[in-house]
Amino acid sequence: MMNVNQYAEKVVNDFITDITDYVFLAIENDDAAMREYMSKVNEFGLTQVNTTIGKKVREILKLENIDESDNPKSRIIQTYTRHRTS
Repeated sequence: MMNVNQYAEKVVNDFITDITDYVFLAIENDDAAMREYMSKVNEFGLTQVNTTIGKKVREILKLENIDESDNPKSRIIQTYTRHRTS
């Protein structure tokens, strides 16, 4: 059985694993952020915007790539990179 520390670590690590999906969900669920996202997509293209956001998540949070998921919760992406702490 997990103690509270182990449980808390598991919850946070599970969140980190799918953080890129959660970033896109946050954009999707915020009207102003979604308008700005769509403006950047129109300006730079979907692939460049999404790839840049994904890379910034890894870079800023200093995460290591694990694998790709093709089952995001966010509707504005089709795949995303899963991560773990370095």
